[in-house]
Amino acid sequence: MVERLKANWVKFGRELRHWRLHAGLSQGQLGKRLSMTHAMISAIERGTRGAKPEYVAQFDRILSTNGALSRLWETLHKKGGYPTWLQDIVDFEQKATEIWEYHPVLVPGLLQTPGYTRALALAGRPSRTPEEVDEIVEGRRLRQEILIEQRRPSPRLLAVLDETVIRRPVGGASVMKEQLKHLLEVSDSPRMTIQIVPFSTEQHPGLTGSFRLLRTDDGSNVLYLEHAQSGIVIDDLAEIQEFSERYADLRGVALPPSESRRLINEVRGELR
Repeated sequence: MVERLKANWVKFGRELRHWRLHAGLSQGQLGKRLSMTHAMISAIERGTRGAKPEYVAQFDRILSTNGALSRLWETLHKKGGYPTWLQDIVDFEQKATEIWEYHPVLVPGLLQTPGYTRALALAGRPSRTPEEVDEIVEGRRLRQEILIEQRRPSPRLLAVLDETVIRRPVGGASVMKEQLKHLLEVSDSPRMTIQIVPFSTEQHPGLTGSFRLLRTDDGSNVLYLEHAQSGIVIDDLAEIQEFSERYADLRGVALPPSESRRLINEVRGELR
């Protein structure tokens, strides 16, 4: 949570600097109008400290932003910097004790390398600026911190992937080799299991799309279905049971973990 907050400070500071330069003011000139020191303005712009809400409104007024900085500040602080449709599942991830992932096309976000995430961000919208891509990569990295044991045990993660996922060279051969290496490394952990559904499987219950099941530390279970720019959290017990059975069936048709690792390593060796 602290790292996410710092990332938000950096984003806000970058935008503040943009509007200050647009207004033709130096850091000292802006600080003087607000009774703030040059050093304080500099720290906010560099993202080493946050801006208090009472100052944000004054920034808008002095820099004539039409409320742009206030809107950004509210988005970053109320939604953690994530899109509204994604925030709910991010909150559940923070409380999860077990996560079941299935994806027929892509490496799930919690297992992506920065290079893979970057390639996906540009493939989805080639017009994204380098700064926007960096923010996506950083947001993904912050979400992955739940897999690192710190103040509490990391969640148990099970991922079932179609063979297409490891065969498609997203970002090119070098990016994909690094991604497959990462999958091999994380699957060494006793808390992470990766299984591959081979091409030879003619039909299976995952052909209709990806889904996630999460069990949280309070004993509740949720189902998450995500599309390109939207997602929905479902807590209906009947639907959760249906997808739990679907997941069990997927694990049944997938290669065992050891054979899945061998296949991942084999595909990695074929990349040039």
